[in-house]
Amino acid sequence: MTTVLISGLGLIGSSIARVMKQSDEAPTILGADPNDDTSQFMVDQHLVDERVTLTEAAGRADMIVLAGPVSIIVQQLKELANLPLKADVLVTDVGSTKTQVMQAAEGLRARHVAFMGGHPMAGSHQTGGRSGRVDLFDGATYFLVTGWQTAAQTAAFKRFLAPASLNWVTMSATEHDALVSEISHVPHVLAANLVNTAAQQLQHDPVGLNAAAGGFKSTTRIAGSDPTMWTAIMLSNSEAITTQLTAYIDALQTIQTAIQHRDEPQIYQFFEHAQAVRQRLDSHEGGNNK
Repeated sequence: MTTVLISGLGLIGSSIARVMKQSDEAPTILGADPNDDTSQFMVDQHLVDERVTLTEAAGRADMIVLAGPVSIIVQQLKELANLPLKADVLVTDVGSTKTQVMQAAEGLRARHVAFMGGHPMAGSHQTGGRSGRVDLFDGATYFLVTGWQTAAQTAAFKRFLAPASLNWVTMSATEHDALVSEISHVPHVLAANLVNTAAQQLQHDPVGLNAAAGGFKSTTRIAGSDPTMWTAIMLSNSEAITTQLTAYIDALQTIQTAIQHRDEPQIYQFFEHAQAVRQRLDSHEGGNNK
């Protein structure tokens, strides 16, 4: 029986535990998390077989999944490089950025310990182990950044997550960070900015944000995500995010000028293009769910 150590039992880590428990591999899952309530909940629900610490349990694991914020993952990779580990252990992570993580994992390479970068493109505005779901990753894209793992280790990891029917995509750390900045990181900045700006502009309005309807709530839903996690993401992928934010600022200034000058064709084209792209996304999503 394979022993899997999951460090970080928040939304992603706890959902991975749930999926693995439903796999045909039937692993023993060790869970490490500083939150006592989360850890006890996972044990009580039989989603984790034993609560441990990363330091004490790393040597028992055949597979180690680092599922905390990127800053914690980087720190833990350095710790693992100095701990006694099984010769054939696979270490992987679920961090939202990969360049910094892959660099931090070089200490494992020096010890011939297999590492594979990973990032499931799934999430929720809810946080914590109680919010984890066995269907959180269903049909989602799971990015893999090849490190120095074997093909057999990659295949084994995929088997453990087989119940989620994931779409596995392999790419470089640089390609990954540029892509997720555009489709995940920058949108979180924009959503948070919408909420913060609206709150400030309407702070003296007796109705204010209470009048916000579905459109505003849908657009800003992700602004409710964990600020600790998103601060870590901003710092770990700052170059790509700042470059793309500049492009967004330029685009906003363009549409601002069009609105100011009452340029009807350009305003229409702006919304028409957005509608067409969004409809393609809906169509693609529908195809994935069939």
